This record gives sequence, C-alpha cells and structure tokens, in this order.
Amino acid sequence: MSSTASQHVHPSTALATIPPRHYRPELHGLRGLAILGVVLFHLYGNGRVSGGIDVFLAISGFLFTGMLLREAAHTGGKIDLVRYFGRLIRRLLPPALLVIGVTTVAGLIVFPVTRHQQLLTEALASLLYFENLELVNSQLSYEAAGPGSSPFQHFWSLSVQGQFFLIWPIVAIAAVWIGRRTRWSPAMAMLGLTGAVLVTSFLVSLYMGEVHQEAAYLMTRTRLWELAFGGILALLISSANPPRRIRDAAGWTGLFLIVTCGFFLNGAELFPGPWALWPLLGFALILVSADATHRDYERRGTAARFLSTSPMAWIGTLAYGIYLWHWPILIFYLEVRGNEKVSWPGGSFVLVLSLGAAWVTHLVIERPSIRLQIRRQSLIVMTGVLLVFGGSVALTALLSERTPDLPDGYSMAGVDRELFPGAEAILEGEEDPYGGERFFPDPVILEQDEPMYYGWDCRQDSGDDAGTGEVLICEDPNAPAEPTATIMLAGGSHVGQWQHAFALLGEAYGWEIIIADKSGCRIGSIENPDEDKCAEWNLNLPQAVTDREPDLVVTPGTVILSRSPEVVEEGAPDRWEDITDTGADLLLMRGTGRPNEDADECLAEGRDSSECAPDETLIAENNPLDGINLPENTSVVDITSTYICPDLRCDGVIGNLAVYRDGSHLSTYYVETLTPMLEDAMRDSVPELFN
Repeated sequence: MSSTASQHVHPSTALATIPPRHYRPELHGLRGLAILGVVLFHLYGNGRVSGGIDVFLAISGFLFTGMLLREAAHTGGKIDLVRYFGRLIRRLLPPALLVIGVTTVAGLIVFPVTRHQQLLTEALASLLYFENLELVNSQLSYEAAGPGSSPFQHFWSLSVQGQFFLIWPIVAIAAVWIGRRTRWSPAMAMLGLTGAVLVTSFLVSLYMGEVHQEAAYLMTRTRLWELAFGGILALLISSANPPRRIRDAAGWTGLFLIVTCGFFLNGAELFPGPWALWPLLGFALILVSADATHRDYERRGTAARFLSTSPMAWIGTLAYGIYLWHWPILIFYLEVRGNEKVSWPGGSFVLVLSLGAAWVTHLVIERPSIRLQIRRQSLIVMTGVLLVFGGSVALTALLSERTPDLPDGYSMAGVDRELFPGAEAILEGEEDPYGGERFFPDPVILEQDEPMYYGWDCRQDSGDDAGTGEVLICEDPNAPAEPTATIMLAGGSHVGQWQHAFALLGEAYGWEIIIADKSGCRIGSIENPDEDKCAEWNLNLPQAVTDREPDLVVTPGTVILSRSPEVVEEGAPDRWEDITDTGADLLLMRGTGRPNEDADECLAEGRDSSECAPDETLIAENNPLDGINLPENTSVVDITSTYICPDLRCDGVIGNLAVYRDGSHLSTYYVETLTPMLEDAMRDSVPELFN
C-alpha cells in the first residue's frame, strides 16, 4: 500500500512514510555480493570476517520492515501470519532441510563418534533456528574453518534472521496500534519503535563486546540493531533524492566500503559493535545511489547498474544456496584431507563445488517450491511444521540413542580393576602395560569425561571478560563436619584434573577438598592485572587463601605445553612465596603433558594409542623443580615421570585405561587409579596430614 493511502486516517509527516513497494534489483545483486564476500573470506581470509553478514542482516531488516508495515497499515493493524510464514517456508525451509540432512548424514560418516552428539545437537538447533544460542551455550565461539569446526556454525546468522522474522510482525502491528491511538502516523510509530530497538540493541552490543565478545558476535540481542538499521533506512530512504553526481559518488563509495571491510577490520573481534557501521554505511550509500525514478539501474557507470547486471543477479539468485553449502563442504574437505586450513587450490575446489551445489539446489528445490501452485497457504505452513517436527523427532531420537550413560560419582566405581587396572599396571610391574585393542571407557563416554566439580557451577571463566579476575571457590559438598585438614587445589584445570584422587583421599582421611580454578590460568605473572584477568586472579589468590586458611595448597609446579618443553611458569616462584606467606603449606605437582590432538577422537579413530599421547621429548629429563630454591614449607610430588609417562614414555592407553580425555587433561578414570601412588608420595612430602 502506498503512503498516501494510509494518510486518509493518519497525518502525513516529512520524517517517515510507509515505504512504497517496488523491486530494487541492486539489492538482489548486493545480497549476492555480500554472501560471496562471506564465502571468499571463509576460504581465503585466514579467519577474518568480510562484513557481508552485517549487510545481509541489514537487507533483511530493510525489506521486511517495509513489507510488514505496508500490510499492517493497509489492514488496520493485522498481518496475515499464515501467508507470511507460508512465504517464508516456501523460500527458506526446503534448501535448509536439504543441507541439514546431508550435513548430518555426512558428519555421522566422516566424523569420529566422539563428535556425533554435538553434531546432532547442532543439527537440531539449526533446524529450529537457535544455532546461535547453541554455540553460545556450548562455548563454541565463531572461528576460522578447521578440521574441528562445526559444519553447522554458519547457521548462527540464519538463526538470528529467523528469530527476527518472529519478532518483527509484532513490531509492525504495534506501530499501527500506536498510530491509531495517537497523532503519529504508522510510519512514525514504526520509526520510533525501530529506533528504540536499534539503540537498545546497540548498547547491549557495546556492553557484551566488553564482557564477552565471542557471545556478542552470535547473539540475537546484539545483532538486532543491524536489522533495525535496515528498517530505519526503509522508512527514510524513499524521500532521499540527492543530485546525480552525489548519488554516483555515494554508490561507488558504498560499494568500496562493503568490499574492503574485511581487509581493514577484524570483524570477529569488533562486530557487531560500532565498527559494524563500516559495511552498514556502505549499504546505506548504495540505497541512496538509486534515484526516485529508479533509472540509475539503466544508466552506465553507476553502482546500481553494476549490481543489477546479469552476473550479479545470478550470484544473488544463488546466494542462499551458496551460503548454505559452502561451509559444510569446506569443513568436510578439511576433515577428510586432515588439513588445518584450506589452500588456494583447495579453496577453489570448495568454491566451485559450492556453486554447483547451490545451482542444483536452486533448480531442483528452490525454484519448484516457490513456483508450486498451492492456493491454501495454511497447507504450506502445516507441511513446513510437519517437516520440522519430523526432523526434530528423528534428531532427538538419534541424540537419545547416542547419549552415553555417564558415571554418577567416581568414574571407576563398579569397574573391574583386574581388566582395567590403569596406573596400577605400572605399580605392579606389568611387562607391557601400554596400548592394547581393549581399553576403557568407550571414546563416546571419554569425550564427556570431566571432574565432578565441573558440574558445580563454581569455575571461574577463562579469558579477560569483566569480573573473571575474582577467585571463586568450589566447595566440597561431602566435606566432613569436622575436617582433619583443608586442602585447596589452586590454579587452572591442570590442578582440577586431580580432584577425584584428592577427593578419594579426603574421604579416607577426613580432609575437606576445595578448588580455586580459573579456566586456562596458571599460577604465575601478575603483570598488567587491569587487562590480564589471569594476572588479576593471581593477584587475588593469596587473599582467598588467607580467607579460607587451608592447611595445604596444591598447584602444578611445571607446565608442559603441546609444542613447548617443560618449564616453570614465569613469575610462579614469587606467587608460591605469596601463598606460603599466608601460613599455608604448598605442594607442587609436576605438570602433565598435553596430547598433540584430542585423545578421545584419536582413540575413536582406531589409531595406535601411542599417537594419542603427548610428545615425551618435551618432558624434561630431570624435574625442573629440583634445580630451584623453593619457599619454606614447600614440597614436590612427581607422578608424571613414574606413572603417567614412566621412563619418559607416554601412551594414550595404560593398563587398558584411557590416560587422557581430550587434548590437554588426564581422564578421571586414570586419575582415580593414581590415588595410591599420590598417597604414597604425599606421605613422604606432607606426612603431618596423615597423622
């Protein structure tokens, strides 16, 4: 409906009019250009972001704001939701269902079983348009393509768009409702509501960008302002008609901003904050470049003409399919080839294959479904709902079937120690305790293996988000009423991995076990605590020790990274002295190595267990802690060189037990079998605890 039709009831305004309905071919080409930029940067950008998704979202906001407001204003505040969702289902759902189905089947074939549960979880999330929320909840940040990346990661933006499609009809109806009860026109009311959404979402994006950038990149509430930006342009741009020379300059400037965005900005670290205005401003300038008569599409030398050419229109037509297909094809290519990143020839192969898949999808799925003559839109909606429901049921059933029964409590409870002795095989002097075809637990269970305290919601988050420098304490839920001693495990997850062994000793000797774990943080340097939250955490730790008054603080004394030789962490000796100055004794445990890859996946692939272990050449021949002056009341325990990598030989399976649960940590199963060895070592180091 035109703006004049609504003004029989509502006064006109110079600030906003209901956008007229007309086809803008430059937007079709721009959408193709934006998606092509996304794909090319995924293939060749080395993890950088093009800004194409931001333009893609703004285009959706532009088109749907105008469409929904026209209908709501024409009908007096009503929107035919059946027709609305029917149109969306016809255009968006069939290709998405195809890609989700193919990706799920391919993932179940290509990926090791340890990744199947997450694959199915994300397939379900993508089908129901909340993949962005799943990525946030699973702490899977947006990242460059790699063999461990999710093949559904790209559905995050489609999920944001899908959630917008649910919200925006309500906004349009509310705008007309407000207009009928005030002196505002529907367009002015829509402008006010859209502006409120933009400001609120923009402020949220600023806040989240400071406290949790990885989540901010994916969240709908931080992205809504980009969609609202497009909506505001829809309400205002029809009245903009600058001179031809300005329009021409604006068009090419806008195109330049969009094309160059990824070269100048690292969007994964900056978007959707203020820097997202770079590509969005480009989008606005391109809209301005087409005059009110829309003849700039035909005039040579204009950006509108370029974006309306047949090649750009062709890319625009295939844009949805290209976006859907390119990412899973890329991930499976890397997985099958075993490459960390794609080469230029490999990227070209993926690009051609994606274009071919998109073209076939357009011919076989998209075009027939759009042209299908069905009079009753309710039938389309019902069919779409049934397809989504059926897919959800199937995926949920697969998830239920593949969800393992995890141990409740200690991992080795009820396990036959004769068949699966773990470290006790070394203690008993077995001739060859390494490897073997039979090992425990199954890699699917091993993939979900975590110390018990991980489920207590008491670990401090990793990274430098605001507030993560505070020392949180994990309380022992089974602490004795009158403990004989309190032991604090302090540091990151590499001290937390010993929880089960200390808990078993605690039960035997009446100890209270508490844990202070900032994920990814080691006891060491306190430089620059304002920006480095690990340094701030280290700075705060002595006060936490003073407050809790533990008899013994336990922490790793050395660190062995994946490709770095064993060392004492820089600044750690000073922190050890800070701890002992509180009056607590200190026990330094020699660090444990990190496998070169996820041990659970390595074992699941049936590879030799020696490949699923750390590089033993990185372990120092002599314990680095033996050569330094330690603070008073400090002792050292070395389990690593005797029962984890005895005689500097590391293996992924010892005594028929998986030694490691991932690419960094010991499994809780193996740790529990180390309890007698830890007890003996502690009796020598801190005998007073056993009195």
